[in-house]
Amino acid sequence: MKKVFFLILVMVLLSGCAKKIDLGPGYERTSKHFMQALRWQDYQGAAMFLAAEDRQPFLDIFEPLKDLHIVEATYKYGRLNEKEGRAESELILQYYMLPSTRIKSWAWKIDWVLIPLDTEQRGRWQIQGLPTDFPEIKK
Repeated sequence: MKKVFFLILVMVLLSGCAKKIDLGPGYERTSKHFMQALRWQDYQGAAMFLAAEDRQPFLDIFEPLKDLHIVEATYKYGRLNEKEGRAESELILQYYMLPSTRIKSWAWKIDWVLIPLDTEQRGRWQIQGLPTDFPEIKK
């Protein structure tokens, strides 16, 4: 009888471990890390949040901007679609570009997608696309 009780107890405890689809390390946390990397001019770190083919073009945009100083970075909104493993957000950057000290504002609409790694690991959130309308991009 004790074995039956123990077996039922183990089955109940293990069934409590079932969970919904793993959304990776968390969209909110990942998007915050990306925003902080931009804020602190860690463009190499920020580029790691983009698809592999977009990393170098991203660096080509931001690394030459040595006089760019981001004063504040905040998300205006973030919309998470758990079913599709997608999210969209709008990142607002307050910045100035030396020699000017006038603070400007720029909004970047970002599409995020959850990239599954494998069944043993969590997925990771990745930015799809590049900022094409940053005002300080030299044409």
